[in-house]
Amino acid sequence: MVSTPHRAAALAVDTLCGVVGRRQAVRAARFALRRARLDLPNSPYLNGEYALQRWMLRTAAPDQPFTAFDVGANIGEWSLALLRQAAQAGRSEPPRIHAFEPAGATFAMLCQRVPPEVRSNRLALSDDAGERPMFIVGPGAGRNSLHPTDGLAAVTATERVATGTIDEYVRTAGVERIDLLKIDTEGHDFAVLSGAGGCLAAQRISVVQFEYNHRWVYPRRFLKDVFDLAQPHGYRVGKLTPRGVEGYPGWDPDLETFIEGNYVLCTEEAAERLPRVAWWKSGRR
Repeated sequence: MVSTPHRAAALAVDTLCGVVGRRQAVRAARFALRRARLDLPNSPYLNGEYALQRWMLRTAAPDQPFTAFDVGANIGEWSLALLRQAAQAGRSEPPRIHAFEPAGATFAMLCQRVPPEVRSNRLALSDDAGERPMFIVGPGAGRNSLHPTDGLAAVTATERVATGTIDEYVRTAGVERIDLLKIDTEGHDFAVLSGAGGCLAAQRISVVQFEYNHRWVYPRRFLKDVFDLAQPHGYRVGKLTPRGVEGYPGWDPDLETFIEGNYVLCTEEAAERLPRVAWWKSGRR
């Protein structure tokens, strides 16, 4: 039995579609839904990426080194922003940044832009060590990927790139712990997380920020995989927003939207240092 409010709402939607057309009605509804769910434009100034840097830097112990990994560094914008924000926060020592960019031409651009204290690595972090083909859209292009995610038409070249894991890298580089791990690898993000399984098990990473979007379809991965990987090790999972982290008690089918956004894994200690946003499904505003 359909309730009276539902019948009224259905009639209103049908009328709206008849007046403006289904296309416009769907676009308006999609905008309202994404706005309400805090699926905001994918700009680090708007979606909480740079806010997360600021929150982490301001709550980190001032007398301890701050270590960050920039995985999928591209031409270094995220690393440069972290250095700027550390200086603005008055930290006496700049963050120890390890940047990873496998595409040859893009890596050269990265090395030209970041200062020498950033340790730049021409390496694709993944879930194993070896080599893989990388699909190149262009030098410095944000869609260069280990997966031909947008079809082969946009790809201008392929190149073989070296792969490795975070677990192996921290062992050989002597990195004891990571305060902030940022992953933006165009659909390869879960493989990078899998390659950090040892670090996650030992909670040697305080906060992970990773990108989730439709490109996860190509390697056949889901947010549920992240919950299954991280929650047994004591990590909280949430979505990054400019207001704070929208935390989830567990995986829910409503999360599996493939809409572009950044999500975070936090240890219990780190989660207490970050602003929080109530999940819309919790019933709180």
